[in-house]
Amino acid sequence: MGRAILLGLEFLVAADIINTVAIEPTIQSLLILGGIVLIRTFLSFSLEVEIEGRWPWERHKDEVEPSRRSA
Repeated sequence: MGRAILLGLEFLVAADIINTVAIEPTIQSLLILGGIVLIRTFLSFSLEVEIEGRWPWERHKDEVEPSRRSA
C-alpha cells in the first residue's frame, strides 16, 4: 500500500511540473510548484522511512555487512 502511495506522489509531482510548464509560467506559479514539490518530497521521504524501517543512507551499510560476515 505504501509503495502505491509513493508512486502516486511521483505522478502528482510530474503532473504539477507539466501543468506549470504547459500553462503560462510565472514567478508565482514556479514558487507554488517549488513548494508543492518540497512538501511531496518530504512526504515521500517520510513514507520511505516508514516502509523500510531505516534511514535511506543505512541501506548501503546493511547490504555490505552481511557479505563481511560470511567471509
